[in-house]
Amino acid sequence: MTDFEKISEHFKSEDKQPWIWLFFGDSITHGAAHTHGFRSFPEIFAERIRWELHLHKDLIINSGISGRACTDLLADDYEHLVRRHHPQVVFVLIGTNDIVRYNDSELFRQYLTELVDRLRSEGSIPVMQTCTPVLKVEDNESYILRYNKLPLYNSVIREIAEQKSVILVDHAAHWQKIAPDENSLKRLLGEAIHPGGAGHLEMAKEIFRTLGIYDADSNCANPIGTPHSLI
Repeated sequence: MTDFEKISEHFKSEDKQPWIWLFFGDSITHGAAHTHGFRSFPEIFAERIRWELHLHKDLIINSGISGRACTDLLADDYEHLVRRHHPQVVFVLIGTNDIVRYNDSELFRQYLTELVDRLRSEGSIPVMQTCTPVLKVEDNESYILRYNKLPLYNSVIREIAEQKSVILVDHAAHWQKIAPDENSLKRLLGEAIHPGGAGHLEMAKEIFRTLGIYDADSNCANPIGTPHSLI
């Protein structure tokens, strides 16, 4: 049975055993600061699973921490933030800080592959995600580096997902369709490299589409009271 089939079976099963869904990554997963009070994509996911799909006993854990890179996820963070929870599914979103810290896409490939292999060996289903597009900020060297290298790092993520038969949520490809220019991209961002409230909503919706649980009429896809600027 494929990973997608296992997840689909969990959604359909009448005798549902509770699952733990864990989100692992950096400040984007964390939803730190730049959502400006709106919900992060793990929070939106939690409502979709636990309320709208009636999986009330499922637990959603957000273990994202600002500033993290792949080496942090493999090191001491792993035991505390992942292993002790015994998650059935782990969503991994990492890369934007690796670009600045190491600037070595092959090293990133090595670390991310090791993380995927570790998750599988411990019984978790890994779900990989590409990093969302960023703006070019001329007076910030680290932001310029991210702007230039992010497409390469996203290619590495896609290649590992294909090689390892891992479910891929391709946020980058989706955003390139819905925000092809700088002005439309700005509407999804809360800051040059961090998604804002609208961006997190789009990320959650793309996860739903990838897992086959998207409903355009649900409150999680169309939150009531959302400012027009975030629609």
